[in-house]
Amino acid sequence: MHARPERHHPLWASRAGRYGVALLAFVAAWLIQTCVASFIPATPFLFFFGAVMVSGWWGGWGPALATTLLSVVVVDFYFLEPLLTLMPGTGGAVSLAVFVVLALLMTKLNVMLRKANAERAQLLERERAARNEAEAGQAQLHALFRDAPAGIILMHGPRHIFSFSNTMNNTLTGTDTLVGQEASKALPWAESRGFITLLDEVYRTGVPFTGNAVPFPRKPPNDEIQETYLNIVYQPTRNEQGEVDGIAGFGFDVTDLVRARQRAEALTHELQLAEARDWLLAESGAVLASSLDDETTLRNMAKLVVPTFADWCLVDVAEPDGTFRRLEAAHFRLEDDALAEDILRFGLQPSGNPGHPPTGALLKAETVHVELLTRERIHELAHDAEHARVLEAIGPVSYISVPLIARGQVLGVLSFIHARSGRHYSTSDLAFAKELAHRAALSLENARLYAEAREAIRLRDEFMSIASHELKTPLTPLSLKLQALSRELARHPGPVPRDLVESYVAVGARQVQKLAELVGDLLDVSRISAGRLSLELEELELGSLVRDVVTRYEPQAARTGSSLQLEAGDFDILGRWDRLRLEQVITNLVDNAVKYGNGRPIHVRLEPHDGGAKLTVRDEGIGIEPQHLPRLFGRFERAVSERNYGGLGLGLYITRTLVEAMGGRVHVESRLGRGSTFTVELPSHLGAEQARQTP
Repeated sequence: MHARPERHHPLWASRAGRYGVALLAFVAAWLIQTCVASFIPATPFLFFFGAVMVSGWWGGWGPALATTLLSVVVVDFYFLEPLLTLMPGTGGAVSLAVFVVLALLMTKLNVMLRKANAERAQLLERERAARNEAEAGQAQLHALFRDAPAGIILMHGPRHIFSFSNTMNNTLTGTDTLVGQEASKALPWAESRGFITLLDEVYRTGVPFTGNAVPFPRKPPNDEIQETYLNIVYQPTRNEQGEVDGIAGFGFDVTDLVRARQRAEALTHELQLAEARDWLLAESGAVLASSLDDETTLRNMAKLVVPTFADWCLVDVAEPDGTFRRLEAAHFRLEDDALAEDILRFGLQPSGNPGHPPTGALLKAETVHVELLTRERIHELAHDAEHARVLEAIGPVSYISVPLIARGQVLGVLSFIHARSGRHYSTSDLAFAKELAHRAALSLENARLYAEAREAIRLRDEFMSIASHELKTPLTPLSLKLQALSRELARHPGPVPRDLVESYVAVGARQVQKLAELVGDLLDVSRISAGRLSLELEELELGSLVRDVVTRYEPQAARTGSSLQLEAGDFDILGRWDRLRLEQVITNLVDNAVKYGNGRPIHVRLEPHDGGAKLTVRDEGIGIEPQHLPRLFGRFERAVSERNYGGLGLGLYITRTLVEAMGGRVHVESRLGRGSTFTVELPSHLGAEQARQTP
């Protein structure tokens, strides 16, 4: 029998209810005993025992005692001899006493059992409540683990089989099918990153592992792997015997903190880099302003930028003849001195590999940035195999080449190389490199302008000296002749002899002509400098003009011991040219040939060329040294000493300007002591049929 919780029977559990149940049990026992008394007269207490039991079980001591008392009275009065009297006999008294004792014992047992059942019911209720609470707590804990803002995993066994993986961990790994799988198979990257070895160590030793900001590949829905940083804890779990049977893992996403720290470190680095660049710009400005020697300043600046901005700094500069020379290969490691000598041999080559960064910067006149250089890329950028070998010895990682541009002209190329430091040039580095190159170009241009100004002053002084000498040269004989003529007039009171006057006038006319030519050259230079040189084009035949000039110079050539030999075919060469200017060109070339011909034959050749004309004046005189050829057609330039040969140094300059103004070109070929050849090529500005006609 089980005790019924009192709250289920509020009426029968009350005091009156308990006594009522006892009374009902007593009445029921009396009725049953009355009915069966004739059949079992020896046992009048049987059913009353039942009533006492029910009363004690349901109501406790009070109802049980009441039922016992009533039962004694009824049994004694109705069922024990003598009947209908409360005075039993000896046997009856003993029976009643035994009944009472047994009833009391039964009641005691019932009360105890009732109490035990009540306590058991309470215990069961508490157990049920505790179980419900535990299940609720487990569900809450499971929900907490499942929705926790950290990755949580549970693994069991030495093969690390997942038994639990929460939402955050599923998000980190990009899968929700981890449970039931081995870690090495579920996460293929874990082996290569050392996670499986780490789990094995924790499982084997039972020592927890804690790691901070551990890189972890995150696979979002777009399947693009992203690096995530976690603070992880691997804690071994143990069974009842204290043996390790699994691992609990916790991962806390600290990516934002790591990225923030990285950004802070990057910002600190940028600030330090900005300070270093500001210092470098200030120092470079001081270096570039410290001297007007362009090569010295560029060398000093290249040495200044290493190793702050580059491991190597290369400087290539333009030469006057249009070629380029590697001026400097600055570095900071003493052991690279021999390598620097090799690098100086491999400068930029306009005709070389256009992919070579300095060469590309020159050809494109813009910055070339190679962020990452591999061995294959180095071979692609090199001029040849030997150049590739030298580049590999440098070990370049990143490359910037910036042209030095001033007034639209490329004066050189400044190259910065990161090598052994492993650094890479970024977009901000490009801006800084351009600023350095801009300052270097301005310094280079200032130095060259200063050199040009000094050279212009030197040429001016030299020109003034030569011009004064050249102007005095015709004035002196003219003055002497006039003085001699004055003396003749004083000596002859009558008419002066005609032949004497004519000789003086002829000398004076020649000197005046020389003066006029000198003044004319000066006026032409002035017009050219002011941009006021004008041409009056007309259709003319070039052969007759050349013959006239050659004929006019034959007496002068004869006086120097030279002979003029004209080579022209039997055809007319027509074109639209300025007659006076073209005659001036031919005169300058023939006059130079006579002056420097050294008394040897002079050859003048005229022939058609590409629908126009080609005039060649060749002498066999003193020739020109090779270093003077590039500047021969410059203003005030001379290839010979003014002490031995007169002239202002303007004839060839004017000749070149006039020829180019008419759309042609002039060039010279010469060998020292073997003579010079001047060639003029002129377009006709006419149709092909008109330009060449046979008479």
